Amino acid sequence: MGDIRQHFDDEFKRQTVKHMQESGKTPSEVSKELDIPVRSIRAWRRQFASTGEKSQLFVDYEKMKKLEQQNRDLQEEVEILKKAMHFFTKSRD
Repeated sequence: MGDIRQHFDDEFKRQTVKHMQESGKTPSEVSKELDIPVRSIRAWRRQFASTGEKSQLFVDYEKMKKLEQQNRDLQEEVEILKKAMHFFTKSRD
């Protein structure tokens, strides 16, 4: 016989997507956890992201701060090198 189709209300779908976002789990992990086809969970994620549902971006804040500091350091190094280049090119003339 055919598979029995499961029907889920929008609130359940939203909560599932929210759980996936908050826990950082992949759709396949949530699929196994809830015994729901992974394609359904991926579709829900697309559906609620495209309908204006605020999707949370997971940002590793520690990594972001580290990269921002590295960016500042590199910008400072570039400025120092520009000044050095200017100094050494003037002394040649």
